[in-house]
Amino acid sequence: MSETGLNTCFRSLYRQSLPGSRVNEDGCGLLGRYAWIVDGATGVSAGRVTSGPSDAAWLAGMIGEKLASLREPERSAEKTLFELQMDLGEAFDAAVGQTFEIDDHMAPSACLGLVGIFPLERAGYRLEGSFLGDVVALVPTREGIVRWTDERAKPFEQRTLAALGAGGHEPGLIPEGARRQILENRSKLNSPDGYWVVHPRRAWAGRELRFTADIAPSEPIVLATDGFMRLVDIFGVHTDASLHVALAVGRGDELMQELRGLERRDDMADAYRRVKTHDDATVLVIAAEPCG
Repeated sequence: MSETGLNTCFRSLYRQSLPGSRVNEDGCGLLGRYAWIVDGATGVSAGRVTSGPSDAAWLAGMIGEKLASLREPERSAEKTLFELQMDLGEAFDAAVGQTFEIDDHMAPSACLGLVGIFPLERAGYRLEGSFLGDVVALVPTREGIVRWTDERAKPFEQRTLAALGAGGHEPGLIPEGARRQILENRSKLNSPDGYWVVHPRRAWAGRELRFTADIAPSEPIVLATDGFMRLVDIFGVHTDASLHVALAVGRGDELMQELRGLERRDDMADAYRRVKTHDDATVLVIAAEPCG
């Protein structure tokens, strides 16, 4: 609580999450001083081991549910993530039950970005971020718009793109070479020589990348999954700065339409190489404000 007797909270300025196919495996949310963005990934098994529409959707939903149930607004992000790790492990074991044993590689995983806001003694706020995987925050700083993300999986993603080969592929289908590379990449999940994500069976808390920045009051902060960030990273029709400006002035729906149009016009993923022709796309725009 600040000297004025008020806490600091996030409020939502814009929020949208659209599936790329039948099931949306993204998530986002906010509670008090914290906000989050989630991008789920199903395990390597072709089957489903939870009761969700997909195992990745189950995990993304469970992350949001656990974070939204926090009752200690002053707790640190570090403590929050360690408790989340424990809660997800227990929830997954309960969801799977005792009917059969599953290997770790069959479990879903998720990228997670968690940001928290704290008042400064002078005017403004300190923003803190914890990131696992390629979800993104676009943060307004004195130096301009800064991207927070975790690129430790980038070398593995490049191998998958190389395995796609040339000529594109049918929507909804992953070429066999790329599928084998994805399975090989997963063997490095949550290991020192690999990359780190949220996983209900393999420890990850404490491995997140951490960021801080001082921001001005009412400045919009953008949280997004890589599906939405295709506007910058794959199609190249925006920069981080122009995307932030467009969202800040309320053009979120327009940006979603632009994204889906670009994906449809390259339906075979030939001109713009990508594993999924259409990906889940989620964006949350927030700002800090005093609250009682």
